[in-house]
Amino acid sequence: MKTDSLFYKYFQLLPEALLLLAGEDAATLQYASEYHFQSVEVKELSFRFDGLLTRTGFRGTYYFVEVQYRKDKFLYQRIFAEIMLFLHQQHPKGIWRVVVIFPKRSVDAGVPPDYEEYLASGRLKVVYLEELSAEMLEEFPLNVLQLITAKPAPDAIRTALQRVMNTAQSKRDNVDFERLVMNMISLKLSTITYEEVKAMVDLANARFEDTRFYRDLKEMERKAVEKAVEKAVEKAVEKAVKKTRKESDRQRQESVAQKLITMGLSQKQIAEATGLSLADVQTITRAKT
Repeated sequence: MKTDSLFYKYFQLLPEALLLLAGEDAATLQYASEYHFQSVEVKELSFRFDGLLTRTGFRGTYYFVEVQYRKDKFLYQRIFAEIMLFLHQQHPKGIWRVVVIFPKRSVDAGVPPDYEEYLASGRLKVVYLEELSAEMLEEFPLNVLQLITAKPAPDAIRTALQRVMNTAQSKRDNVDFERLVMNMISLKLSTITYEEVKAMVDLANARFEDTRFYRDLKEMERKAVEKAVEKAVEKAVEKAVKKTRKESDRQRQESVAQKLITMGLSQKQIAEATGLSLADVQTITRAKT
């Protein structure tokens, strides 16, 4: 199934995602970079696991993975038969766990009584994607699962994609990661073209500073600043002109007032004739005498 292939690539690129789904703590997560995910075939009966996450030499804990999107009442019998046969053939030194992933609880036929002890001990971990908490799906790399669990609608996919790209800073330039994301989108939107998927990813992957929206916004800011500067300059020039005119008018008034004083007009007459205040005329008169 296409979904199985997506999960294989997902866990291969981001092994820490599987460790988080398995419920491991920080002590195990610190070794995430040492894990590698692979497909393993059990000989003779041609059993094949969806995936196996291990550290070199099976150090510590290793994980069998099964992704199941169809109900299968014999699923757990088959899984544990594969595990036991693998242990018999390979004799790995580490401690095994198995993680079974369903899209929702209704697809799970249930753990048979013979295998419930593995569930109780933690050797078996069952994950229902639609029941993962919002907190778990908020952070990278588990938020990549939102592309698989999102409704098959462009708006829902764009929202999930933006959340992923906003947190996947270190993976922005990773070609394999981009290809995985594009495959997830195409799986959800079966009629979408390659060009449409690429455009969607490129838009989400772009830094905000590289978007057309940001460039348009900066251009609008530049024009607004230029306009504000122009208005400020105009006001300054207008104010300077008014001041100059006012000073010139004052000088003319004072010059006329001095002539009228010489002619012997009263201060009141001079004030009326020049537009100066009586106090100004008195000041000019004292200065002249």
